[in-house]
Amino acid sequence: MPTPPHIRLGFAVRVVGRPGLGAGGPAHLSLALVRLGDVLGYLERIGVQFYRIRPDLLAPQALDQLDACAAQLDLLAARLARTDIRLTSHMDHGVALGAADANHVTANLAAIEATAALLERLDAHRPAGGIEGTLVVHVGAAHADPASLDRFAARFAMLSPRAQSRLAVEHDSAGFSLGQLLILHQRCGIPLVFDLLHWEIFNPEAIPLSLALGLALATWPASTRPEVHLSSPRSEAHLLPAHANHPGRVLPPRPGQHADFIEAAALQRLLEAARGLPAFDLMLEAKAGDLALLRLRNDIAHRAPALAYGVQ
Repeated sequence: MPTPPHIRLGFAVRVVGRPGLGAGGPAHLSLALVRLGDVLGYLERIGVQFYRIRPDLLAPQALDQLDACAAQLDLLAARLARTDIRLTSHMDHGVALGAADANHVTANLAAIEATAALLERLDAHRPAGGIEGTLVVHVGAAHADPASLDRFAARFAMLSPRAQSRLAVEHDSAGFSLGQLLILHQRCGIPLVFDLLHWEIFNPEAIPLSLALGLALATWPASTRPEVHLSSPRSEAHLLPAHANHPGRVLPPRPGQHADFIEAAALQRLLEAARGLPAFDLMLEAKAGDLALLRLRNDIAHRAPALAYGVQ
C-alpha cells in the first residue's frame, strides 16, 4: 500500500496559546517584522514550520518600507531558510479578481503585488528558483456569472511575473467548485489550493476525494510545494450579544463556518486519500490556531499512528 506523503501542519495568524504574541493591527513594517520574529521564536519552540501571516503586513502604498527595512528582512529571510519555516498569506475576500465591479481592480492588484514583494524578500535566502511564500485568493464572484473566470484570467495576466508565480486560487463551498477552477488552471496556469471542507460541501462534479486532491496537487509547479486547507465545520450555536436596542439572540452556525478545533477523523480521511500523492503543506483553518494544531497532532498520533508518520 502506498505511504502517505510528508506533511507540514500550519496555522493562521492568531497565536492563541500565547496571548499577545504577534498581536496588533496594521503598523509600520519595521514593527510588524519585530512581531513576526517573536512568532517565529514560538514556532521554533513547538516545532511548526508552516504559518500564515496577516494579509495587511505591508500596505500597497508603503512599498518604500521594504528598502527601509532591508536589514530586518534579510535577517528574517536567513532565519526562515535556516529553520525551514514557510510563510504564506491569504488575501482578504475583498481581493476578488473575478468580481464584476471593476472599481477596485487597481487596488486589488496593488494589494497582491505588495504581498508578493514582501514574500519575495522573505524567501531571499531560499535555494535559487524555489518559492515558499505563496498567497491565496478566491475568484470572488458567483458561479452563476459565466464571465467571472474570464475576468479573473484577464486580471491575472495584468500581474507582474513575481506576483503570478506566487498566486494560487482556492475553490469555494458555494461559489466556484474545484472542477470549474481546473478549467481556470488550464487557461492561465494558476495552481489550485484544495480545501477538504469546501470539497465536502460543494462538489457538483462528484470527483472522488483522492482524485480531487491529486488533481489539485498536479496544478502546482515543481518549484513550489502545494498548499492544502483543512478545517472542521462549526456545529454549535453561538450568542450574538445584545447592543443598543437589539436584544441578544442565538445564531446557528453558518454552512462552512470553521470550528475552533479540527476532528482527527477529517485529517485521517485526507491522509488516506493522499497515499501515494506528492508531499504538501496543510494549513489548519481553525479558530483555536496553534492550540488546534497541537491537539490535532496528538490526536492523529493516537488515532492512526501509521498515517501520522511523516505529519509534522
